[in-house]
Amino acid sequence: MKIIKYGKPSGPLINQKQSFFTHNDKHIEIQRKISNIYKKQPVRVCCKNCDKPLDIKYDFTKDGVEYKICDVCSHLNGKYEDTSEFCSVVYTGDEGKDYAQNYKASDIEEFNYRLNSIYIPKAEFLFSSLVNDDKTPTKMKYLDVGAGSGHFVGALNKIGLKNVSGSEVSKSQVEFGNKMIGLDYLSIHEIEDTNSLLKDANVDVISLIGVLEHLQDPRGAMESIKKNNKIKYIYISVPLFSLSVFLEMISKDVFHRQLSGGHTHLYTEKSLQYLADEFGFNIISEWWFGTDAVDLYRKIFIDIQKKSQCSKKLMNSFQNMFIPLIDSIQLELDKKNASSEVHLLLKRK
Repeated sequence: MKIIKYGKPSGPLINQKQSFFTHNDKHIEIQRKISNIYKKQPVRVCCKNCDKPLDIKYDFTKDGVEYKICDVCSHLNGKYEDTSEFCSVVYTGDEGKDYAQNYKASDIEEFNYRLNSIYIPKAEFLFSSLVNDDKTPTKMKYLDVGAGSGHFVGALNKIGLKNVSGSEVSKSQVEFGNKMIGLDYLSIHEIEDTNSLLKDANVDVISLIGVLEHLQDPRGAMESIKKNNKIKYIYISVPLFSLSVFLEMISKDVFHRQLSGGHTHLYTEKSLQYLADEFGFNIISEWWFGTDAVDLYRKIFIDIQKKSQCSKKLMNSFQNMFIPLIDSIQLELDKKNASSEVHLLLKRK
């Protein structure tokens, strides 16, 4: 029986993303810098997900970039390609130090807080999903691709899975992650070697946590996994075309978290099913949760501060009213598969 789970507490995310509130203008500056680079790339003519030709008519424009919903698989595509130049600027420039700032902790306490509050639940969901499929997780081998600073690898190790490793393109994050974990679980690979890494991996489970949407060639990655019969499961987390995107359309002065930067395209429930079917996998577990309600809260919070002369008392009143509602609002979106994120475990057919 398929596992379907909904909802996740928002508190840890709000605690760790305070800079989205306190340094909104700085994040917008970085967002538009990347957007300007993106707009200089060649036009994308085929869907990033199904590779079918895209209609030349666009569905909306946001932050100066036009977007098209694929008529075949419903995937949301930005107008331009993720070229090698673009990916290099976003992910590996200055040994990946700039991109690492999005995820890097300042010390071991902060690293462990993020690992425990954000990544242990992800690891436990994978564990329980494998058990539900009559597997023994402790006897399996795992590779986390796009491992970042190693939070997920550390989480797998912490719940008792010892045959784990991670690979990442950012030298800065690999060095930091190995230092934080205390073991050399992470190694570096070049962006152009991603597909060969997947094709040759001698593991049972490949995880791509917040990675598939960043790959220059996600279809090539899936094809490489398909050709590697050693890999029986793919564990992915991807951002979705959700309410957050509609909030961004009307939020010029609020940082765009969902559809900006390295997110030049977004998945939908239909496009994910299309991807699984095409490459020979079944979706055997799903965890739907998101930050749409947090994004709504953040938009109102920042707009009030920017556009209204309001007292600290008023801001406190708004926070006291809205924060207790966030998780219940989000859960209703999650239960309709309308959240900004989903975790899926895919099993080879």
